[in-house]
Amino acid sequence: MVHPVHPMLVHFPIALLITSVVFDVLGMIVDGKSFYQMGRWLLILGLLGGVVASLAGAWAEEAVVSSGVPSDAVEWHEELAIITLVLFGVLLLYRWWAGAEWSARSKMIYLALAAVGLVFLGATGFYGGDLVYRYGAGLIAPLKGTASPSPRF
Repeated sequence: MVHPVHPMLVHFPIALLITSVVFDVLGMIVDGKSFYQMGRWLLILGLLGGVVASLAGAWAEEAVVSSGVPSDAVEWHEELAIITLVLFGVLLLYRWWAGAEWSARSKMIYLALAAVGLVFLGATGFYGGDLVYRYGAGLIAPLKGTASPSPRF
């Protein structure tokens, strides 16, 4: 059994990516450059954290599938995670392309892309939770009876 590093890491990129969008929206509302700067740094950190969490997930994938979790469920979660990282990577590139001064059109395009990214981020997390709570991924014993098994550390 692989140590459950992936579930320990995923919360950071989720929080950082969501918060980056929140800071960008605040920057658009109050036209504050410091909000945009913070949104950019949170986006960069969220992407880096997402890459690390994805690598940890790939490391654990074989052990999870060999424990009886359907491989198509694992692949679906993995594909959503890749799409999510690509979408937020596109957001970072868009920020660079748009430059310091954002027009009303560039703000709307950014918000649309961010909304799609957040939907995929939520779907990725949902199906990751499904792997644990429906299929028992990462648990020592299957989910049966009244006692919940504890992860081995």
